[in-house]
Amino acid sequence: MKISQKLFLAFVGLTCVVLIATLSLARWSFDQGFLDFINNLEQERLASLSVDLLTLYGASSSSANSNQSTEIWHLTKSSSLNQIISQHSVIPYKPRQDNIGGPKNIGPGLSGLLPPRPRGEPGGLGQPQRLPPHKRPPFDKQRIGPPTGLYSAEQVHIAGDAIEESVERISMPLEYNQQVVGYLYSLPIREIQSSSATAFAQQQRWTSIGIGLVCLMLASALAWWLSRFLLVPVKHVMQGINHLSEGDYEQRLATTRVDELGQLMVNIDHLAMTLAKNRSAKNRWLADISHELRTPLSILCGEIDSIKAGIRAFDLHQLQSIEQEVLRMKHLVDDLYELSLSDVGGLRYHFKPHNISESLECILGTLSTSMLDKGLTLTHHIMPKLFVSADVRRLEQLFMNLLMNAMVYTDSPGQIDIQLVQQDNMICLTLNDTKPSATEDECEHLFEPLYRQDTARTRRGSGAGLGLTICKNIVEAHNGKISAMPSPMGGLCIKVQLPLLRK
Repeated sequence: MKISQKLFLAFVGLTCVVLIATLSLARWSFDQGFLDFINNLEQERLASLSVDLLTLYGASSSSANSNQSTEIWHLTKSSSLNQIISQHSVIPYKPRQDNIGGPKNIGPGLSGLLPPRPRGEPGGLGQPQRLPPHKRPPFDKQRIGPPTGLYSAEQVHIAGDAIEESVERISMPLEYNQQVVGYLYSLPIREIQSSSATAFAQQQRWTSIGIGLVCLMLASALAWWLSRFLLVPVKHVMQGINHLSEGDYEQRLATTRVDELGQLMVNIDHLAMTLAKNRSAKNRWLADISHELRTPLSILCGEIDSIKAGIRAFDLHQLQSIEQEVLRMKHLVDDLYELSLSDVGGLRYHFKPHNISESLECILGTLSTSMLDKGLTLTHHIMPKLFVSADVRRLEQLFMNLLMNAMVYTDSPGQIDIQLVQQDNMICLTLNDTKPSATEDECEHLFEPLYRQDTARTRRGSGAGLGLTICKNIVEAHNGKISAMPSPMGGLCIKVQLPLLRK
């Protein structure tokens, strides 16, 4: 199944779940609210009924000598009380003039909820509204409201229906002269069973289903559009990855998106540039290594051919020349092997506390004579007792490579200045020399393997161009930093920072 289909089904499924939950809650809320509305109407009916009852109570209390509400209520004719209660609980059946439909004039309270009678029944369509005498309820009326009972303030049943105290009921206190003289009770409606209410509920149910289907169709159309819209950048990403897998690193996913997909496209473009750069570096590596090995091999082959042809005699001088070319190849192979071990993490370091000041002074003492012979002046300032956690042999290799690089690439007469100081929690080694120099752009590439400069600082001597690369790996293994920049003395400045050992 395609991802577009999965997205479409996910959107539609989520919409169905939300619609079902929303419509179900709306239906439940409607049912509860409808019952509350009916019970509020019942409360209003009791309030209307209480006005008439209090009028009778006031007339009886004026002629009574008792303060008991029960006795005063008994002075009122029970038939009058029952008649008032019945009038507020029924609708009068009066024939319509047009003889169409149900009762035209309906009483107060819940009478508006009565459904029209069917055709052919008394009071139905096309029939007179008055019932036959033997079926006619008292007062030519029919009860439609819930049972209603009148009780005195002492909770004595006076008139109407008797309602038990144990059931839930709606109450309306009767106050006369700011004193409660009785209570009206009726039963709340918890379930609608009339045909009109059932028809209304079915109508609302079908309306909700229709609304849900329309919303589902709209959501399906929107989900289809969204699934296609969201997959457009994904398809672009897939095309970019296909180009990378085929080795085409020049294709770019130029995008103006600022979301996560846009960031993913930017990362893929950066990956393509990195792969292209690595491929170019690999090709340059192969070309440079081939060149470095071809030069001494060509010299060796020429000298061997000269000896074989008798042009040159095989003496000690010729043997030393051959040995020099062999050592040059050995030095190159050793550097390549050490660099490869460093790149793959194969070089082992044995860290221990070490006085870096003593190691640097020892290396300077070893190379001071060679510097003088080349016409270079050495100046230095070394702070004593600077300790680091380091591999002693690798640290001495770092110093030797840096100093030999400065000696090889400094013209005579020249000067080399070395500073070893403490800066905050770091030990800073700064090496400056005189011309020739390098530009800032060239300084960024000095630590790349086999890098060749096009300016005056061209590789000289027997070096293979791997010394600074090995120095960078050693410094990074010691959690330090190394950088190069043009020197104020006219040559090159190399700065090494190593973390100070805290005692």
